[in-house]
Amino acid sequence: MSHPFTYKSKFETLHQAGQLMNKRLKLQQSVDEAKRKGEEIYESVDKWLIEAGKAIEEADEFIQGEEQAKKRCFVGLCPDLKTRYLLSKKAEKKALAIDKLVNEGDHDPISFLPRILQIVASSVYHREALNSRVLFLKQVMDALRDPNLNKIGVHGMGGVGKTTLAKEVHRQAIEEKLFDEVVMVAVNQTPELRRIQSEVADVLGLTFDVEGIPGRANRLYERLKKEKKVLIILDDIWKQLDLKAVGIPIGDDCKGCKILLTSRDKHVLSQMGTQVVFHLDVLQDEEAWSLFEMTLADAKDSELPPIATEVAKKCAGLPLLLLTVATDLRNRESYAWNDKLNSYLCLTMKKYMQKYTRFWSQATMICLHISTVKEARNKVYTLIDTLKAKCLLIDGDKYGFVKIHDVVRDTALSIASREQHAFIGTRSGSELMKWPNKDSARISLPYCDIEDLPEGWECPKAELLLLFTEVLSLGIPDLFFKGIRNLEVVDFTGMRFVSLPSSLAFLSNLHTLCLHRCQLDDIAIIGDLKQLRVLSFANSYIVELPRQIEELTRLKLLDVSDCSKLKMIPASALSKLSQLEALYMSNSFDQWEADGIRNQGNASLAELEYLSHLMTLEIQILDAKILPKRLFSNGLQSYRILIGDGWDWNGNYETSRMLKLKLKTSIHSEYGVKVLLRETEDLYLDEVRGAENVLYDIDGDGFPQLKHLHVQNNTVIQHIINSTKCAACDAFPILESLILKNLMNLEKICHGQLAAGSFNKLGILEVSNCNRLTNLFSLSTARCLLQLRVMEVRSCPNMEAIVIDEDQDSNEEVVEFNQLRSLKLDGLPHLRSFRSKIKKAPLGIESRHKQILTADEPAFEEFLSEGEHGAQSSLFNRMVSFPNLEDLRLDSVTCEKIWHDQLGAVLDCDEMRQFEVFIYNFNG
Repeated sequence: MSHPFTYKSKFETLHQAGQLMNKRLKLQQSVDEAKRKGEEIYESVDKWLIEAGKAIEEADEFIQGEEQAKKRCFVGLCPDLKTRYLLSKKAEKKALAIDKLVNEGDHDPISFLPRILQIVASSVYHREALNSRVLFLKQVMDALRDPNLNKIGVHGMGGVGKTTLAKEVHRQAIEEKLFDEVVMVAVNQTPELRRIQSEVADVLGLTFDVEGIPGRANRLYERLKKEKKVLIILDDIWKQLDLKAVGIPIGDDCKGCKILLTSRDKHVLSQMGTQVVFHLDVLQDEEAWSLFEMTLADAKDSELPPIATEVAKKCAGLPLLLLTVATDLRNRESYAWNDKLNSYLCLTMKKYMQKYTRFWSQATMICLHISTVKEARNKVYTLIDTLKAKCLLIDGDKYGFVKIHDVVRDTALSIASREQHAFIGTRSGSELMKWPNKDSARISLPYCDIEDLPEGWECPKAELLLLFTEVLSLGIPDLFFKGIRNLEVVDFTGMRFVSLPSSLAFLSNLHTLCLHRCQLDDIAIIGDLKQLRVLSFANSYIVELPRQIEELTRLKLLDVSDCSKLKMIPASALSKLSQLEALYMSNSFDQWEADGIRNQGNASLAELEYLSHLMTLEIQILDAKILPKRLFSNGLQSYRILIGDGWDWNGNYETSRMLKLKLKTSIHSEYGVKVLLRETEDLYLDEVRGAENVLYDIDGDGFPQLKHLHVQNNTVIQHIINSTKCAACDAFPILESLILKNLMNLEKICHGQLAAGSFNKLGILEVSNCNRLTNLFSLSTARCLLQLRVMEVRSCPNMEAIVIDEDQDSNEEVVEFNQLRSLKLDGLPHLRSFRSKIKKAPLGIESRHKQILTADEPAFEEFLSEGEHGAQSSLFNRMVSFPNLEDLRLDSVTCEKIWHDQLGAVLDCDEMRQFEVFIYNFNG
């Protein structure tokens, strides 16, 4: 009842809005100041400001409507009590709201420092030009999802896109919410532990209360252990980084912490314990050009100059170079493109390559200060591994070969020219415009167009000279070496020498002389090179070595490999080379005399017994009868030795000890050969007599070092292994390939029970033309073939089964060839089943073959499972399993009977030929 009479006092309370306005103004000023500092405002503060502003606005509007309360009724004789009542009540309510807001206005604190969020790079992988990168990213992301992996590495040469990949992983991991926290830190060439710690801590919202790096590491370590799922990306690591010193837990310390490392050096990643390492390679030509062209897409002139493709190719598939060069050349004139082609690309790589100058220096000078061949070889291999790990070299197309990217090569040559005083002539077919100056220390003239060599050339500091040419008419003046007498290495390739220049005798410091692919007549002057350590005539046309070679008493390596015309080595000359460590004669001299050392005629094998330092030997001996008993008793460390006729030098060059043996006598009479057999890694046996059983008749220890075995052309051998003859040992424990050809009397590969460690590494098995062989191996032997990848059986007319159950009561154990990728069965007319003596077999060939059988040919699937005549006559059944088979090849001869018996419902005779073609091309 009081509201109509107290409305004035109620309206007066609304004037408190001025006090609320002042509070709001001060708080808003504080909020603005906090925002300028980059602080986040508490939600309650923002809410109060909004409500206060709304209350003030409503109070102003209400006060302005106070005149309504003065309205009267009954012809002005009485106040309008209803209106006063409503307004008074509203005023009271608003006043209470203002009073409440005034009392709540003391906010302290009003703001907080937010956790630092790293900038997420925009994706560049959506471009069609980078399909290979999309696939690579998927591999890395799949590895990050793998619960068994917590430390993953990516390596590749500078500019290949490792940082871009790391940013893409960072972005995708955040977008897909794979982890609770994702941190990316650039480590760089000189790691700053304090900075790395701070960047990780910032993302985690961690504030350090200690200053020392160890103390900060402990705080970070404990904080990360509390995270359930965290990904830390450490980009651009140059040397091993101690993660615990940073404060990053690894392994069992924090299973929820995953780490992605990127580096140019694969060895660094290995040192840091990565479980899997991905190699990020350069872009292929098509992708590289697409990226280059797309980067230039915004250019005003859409017509690219003809030189554009050459410039792009010069970038060697490196995305960084492609993007940098293309961006720089947008809208530029053609002369700028030419300038870029000639100068810019090498400079772009200079900083990267500069770090590895010492490796190039060591690699080019490795033969100059040789102490032993083994030491030099180890150093070369170590340098190659180091350069490959840093992506400065890559594997070649053949084993033992390496390749180098164009950009890396050009930059390395540029550095060598500038800092190593090297002179490198122009490339193949180009005219040599100038000769090296007097300061040149290393000179390389690769296939330059040279008409004549200078007579009075002065280059006193030169230590190395390489001259490659295809111009046999190019002559060397007789006094050519007079002004370059400090040379230590000379390598001439592709030249013709009627006689070597007499000035060669001036080279008193010469350690290495290589005359490759040369035509050599009179080379007697080499006898004057008393300091010579390395002498190579590889691939040269040379008929006779001069008698003067015996004067090279310091020679450590002699290479006459692939000198197919070499027929004469003076008797007793080789025996004088007492320091010789390596002798290479593959595909070369084989006219050994039968007699011992004498001073007439040709060299004899007995001379090699005097070479007490000989560690490496490549040689062919046509007749084993002339083998000295102690020829191989000096302990060769590496060898490729062919004994007997009919051999070629093809073979596995991944091993260091190869023996090809063809004996007309019993193997037991050749003591020297038995020494080699115990050490060989790659063994070929042809017409070996005196052995019915390869394993125990030839080597009773099980060939513990043998990796490859090839046995052929024998009518005596009945078994490769016969464990019934002596106590069982691990047979061929590291053998990787077994090839058996033309073994007419072979009854079984393995007779008797094998030890558990036998054949565990066997990956390739090839058997052909073994007429008496009815099966390859028993069920117990099949259990040992854990790594078998390739199986090929051809032309074995009596082969009935591949695997045979010798135990009549054997259970239905499935034979699993989990690693088998390729299976070829050809010319096996009596083959009835892959595994024989199987009682009942349900569904047939498994896994991958289920996928490649067509759904509309159920009869064919039935053929591969049971067929019309049950499991015993089915080729494949559930008792054998090939879950990873990719290539299955059968021929009509092998399956002829089975086809006629089982395929009547599928094919008639007119269709057989078409089906044969299908089978031959059956590829998963």
